[in-house]
Amino acid sequence: MKTFEQWDIDEVERTFGLRAEKQNAHLTSWLDAEHQPLPEEQFFLQHLREDLLQNVDLWNEDELKFKFIAPLVSLARYNSEKFRVFTQRTITATVRDCEHQELVLSGRVDFVVATGKAKPIQPFFFLHEYKKERAAESDPRAQLLVEMIAARSLNAIEYPLYGCYVVGRNWFFLILDGTAYAESIEYSASHANDVLKIFSALREAKAVITRLAEQFA
Repeated sequence: MKTFEQWDIDEVERTFGLRAEKQNAHLTSWLDAEHQPLPEEQFFLQHLREDLLQNVDLWNEDELKFKFIAPLVSLARYNSEKFRVFTQRTITATVRDCEHQELVLSGRVDFVVATGKAKPIQPFFFLHEYKKERAAESDPRAQLLVEMIAARSLNAIEYPLYGCYVVGRNWFFLILDGTAYAESIEYSASHANDVLKIFSALREAKAVITRLAEQFA
């Protein structure tokens, strides 16, 4: 068994035969979509951004989640009759690597939008949060990808999975599409234009999830 936290990107690519793509149609479509906030949402986003700007270097991981990430994500209104948000759920899956050897993956997922009521069933969108800057001992991109690989294997998912990871003030959006993945540039939530882009990407993720969830009605 290997936990999500133990992976780095080189190991993920080598073990599962993944390749990074500079261009991906799903990622481009996702980030090109524009969702304008309502006036009251715009006011709330500005308040969140100012609070982040003043405190991000002081907050610990739980404070960043509680005071910034959770309020921002809540604006996307992910809960519906067909899917909802699950947090801190443990996933354990037996997967096959690119040499067809079995490997057990296990760990706790920060945030996933999926079908199901008491537990996540069909996942669509993942969010992984890591407070500090990237370091050799922790690779949030790799951890997010391994979470997605584990969830995909449990449900024999054929559609692309959407995700993002947060490193302090910076947000990175990611698509896992078959044996390829693509990652966005960083968006700094402390910048006025970028926080609107993050908001729009979260709203577009809901639109994509809504379409996908119709398959499991």
